[in-house]
Amino acid sequence: MKATSTLFTLTSPRLFLAGIAACLGASLSSPAAAESPEAVAAAEKRREEIPLGGDFKPNPQVPAFVVAGHGGRILVSKDEGKTWTQAFFGAPGADHGVWATRTMTYGSGVFVVAFGWGAPTSWLASEDGVRWRHLTAGTAKVPEAKGNPRIMAGTWGLAAGKGAFVGTGYMSTGATSDLGKTFSSFSLYSFKGDPRGKLNTHHIDPVYCGDASGRFLALGDNRGSDGPKFGHLFASDDLGKTWRWLTPKGLESSTGRGAIVSNGKLLVMTDADSANAWTSTDAGETWDGPHPTGAKRAVLSVVGGEFWLTGKPGRASADGTSWRDLPAAVPLGQIIASEKGTLISIHPQRTNILRSADGGKTWQEVHTYQPDAIQGGAQGLRDGAFGFLTAK
Repeated sequence: MKATSTLFTLTSPRLFLAGIAACLGASLSSPAAAESPEAVAAAEKRREEIPLGGDFKPNPQVPAFVVAGHGGRILVSKDEGKTWTQAFFGAPGADHGVWATRTMTYGSGVFVVAFGWGAPTSWLASEDGVRWRHLTAGTAKVPEAKGNPRIMAGTWGLAAGKGAFVGTGYMSTGATSDLGKTFSSFSLYSFKGDPRGKLNTHHIDPVYCGDASGRFLALGDNRGSDGPKFGHLFASDDLGKTWRWLTPKGLESSTGRGAIVSNGKLLVMTDADSANAWTSTDAGETWDGPHPTGAKRAVLSVVGGEFWLTGKPGRASADGTSWRDLPAAVPLGQIIASEKGTLISIHPQRTNILRSADGGKTWQEVHTYQPDAIQGGAQGLRDGAFGFLTAK
């Protein structure tokens, strides 16, 4: 469905805070209470119906936006975000169910979406945006799989770079550098003998630092409520095959984990409420900050090489140090930019897609959808990426 010339107005701060509270409350609920055994069985059956991959032949030519949400909902636009097609849907799902979807990435001519959190995880992939199948050829043998070739290590976040796809989540990671033909896995339990003490973290989110270093970083939950709160940053210098636990310098004043992104040269990380930012030019070894952002409870995105914090107010920075106001109309949510500068906005609390062709000054609703048999949690769009598809 497409709507034209509809200016988007931000939700009031009171409603926004209420939405955040509702989202947090939903995320703490058990999916088992929301989904019947029959629904879980049907969701698992749907997973098994999807063919295995490992046979991808990307020929990236067609610029495209791809976004994803719960249920394995995948939407694709090949005309600069003007019109959208639902290319795939798995099964209705909750925040922690079989088809819970939080993360996706693009690399090497292939879009990859992870689904399942709090339930077994799988990665779907497509080079043409039409045919979606498991990324793995069946070689991703991880302990969580229990013999099922379609199951990956639990995945909270995905990142891509130098031909590799890397996923991190709880205490194990997965990676492939040959488009799903083979996989490597790594257990963070190997750090149990580290002198810093017992490691116990989840919600681990990866980021690719850029081609200069070729490094992947993964940011985990805070260390705890007592003493230093920041304590879980991991690095891989072999495309996700092995990891080491970093002791980064310059984060002593951090009040805890927020978000971390890279524009290919510079890393920017925020604290929990986005009020401050830290920057790194050496792939996470040392950090400079804190730098006040002027934002609060904002979403961090990379837009045309800049760092955008969309909230109230919205702020932007080219260097992560000095921040300026964004246009007042920029909505809360993740911002995805095309190579031509078209902007797309999505948010887990919204079941629509917003588009701007003037740098964020004005926005139009270009797509909306009705969630299918909501099972729980925010049913909006969770992640998105811009890349190039094989012509179909």
